[in-house]
Amino acid sequence: MNKRPSSFCLYGAFLLTVIFLGSSWMFNKMLLEEGASPLWAAAIRQCVAALVLLIVFLIRKPALKLNKRHVLLIVIYGIFMMGLAHLFAFKGQQYIFSGLSSIIFSFFPLSIVIVSFIVIPAQEPLTLRKVLGTLLGLLGVVIIFYSRELIREEGSFLLGSTFILLSVFTNAIPNVFIKRDGKDLDSLVLNTGGMLIGALFLTVSALLFEGTPDFTFTPNMIFAFGYLGIFCSALAFLLYFWLLRHVSVFKLSLSAYLTPLVAIVLGYLFYNEILSHNHYIGMLLIFAGIFITEIRTYVKHGTKHISFTGRNDSHRVL
Repeated sequence: MNKRPSSFCLYGAFLLTVIFLGSSWMFNKMLLEEGASPLWAAAIRQCVAALVLLIVFLIRKPALKLNKRHVLLIVIYGIFMMGLAHLFAFKGQQYIFSGLSSIIFSFFPLSIVIVSFIVIPAQEPLTLRKVLGTLLGLLGVVIIFYSRELIREEGSFLLGSTFILLSVFTNAIPNVFIKRDGKDLDSLVLNTGGMLIGALFLTVSALLFEGTPDFTFTPNMIFAFGYLGIFCSALAFLLYFWLLRHVSVFKLSLSAYLTPLVAIVLGYLFYNEILSHNHYIGMLLIFAGIFITEIRTYVKHGTKHISFTGRNDSHRVL
């Protein structure tokens, strides 16, 4: 019988996951500030991550029990989540601050509600709670879009925010399909295959639309590519799915509230990014929307003693 990890290990893994995901926005910005083009920045980041996961895959050698449905899911996952979502994120960060990008991306849990209702309405019917939470989150996004204090001379605030919102929904689409059809698909197989497809998709797109890289690989750029690919993509994935085996999904969902805070602090410290009151109001409304949609889960866990080791969780830990 495997010994359950200590609370210290679980808290440490959770904290590292939040830091990696939250800091990724600043390092994306660093690549763009150092002169990397958006498509090549996304492509090289994914190539590094795919290489790391491929090594892990070859070491672990998970069983490849794939059918046509699994292959289709991996392709959708790779093109949308690993490809288009990263493409839109880098395009958006050309125009807006890293902290603001992370705030807009925090709408992701609510985008799942919207896409789920469209794709799997029988499994995820709209309830009053979901409608109110989603509308509140949308109001937060509208308030952020209405704020124009962060318009930059070299680009459009509205365009950048729209690209980030597109990244949100291209992340949500494959998640919903996987929820419906991928419960029996190994997570390492899914993510390794998805990252390889995403890396190929982005590399081909970069060659078609940006040509060969015409920027110089500075030390900062090399460090950022390594950090993003190894830690923010590959290692963050491995930590997340390791935590899923020992910690409830509910507790992991709390990272949605913490990663934007990490991005805001790092953006301020390293790039002197200062957000307006409207952006913080929008963030709070999005957080409130997430809370409302998940309030049953919070109430359920609030009536019990909860330890981070998950020993007293009443529901299944994946």
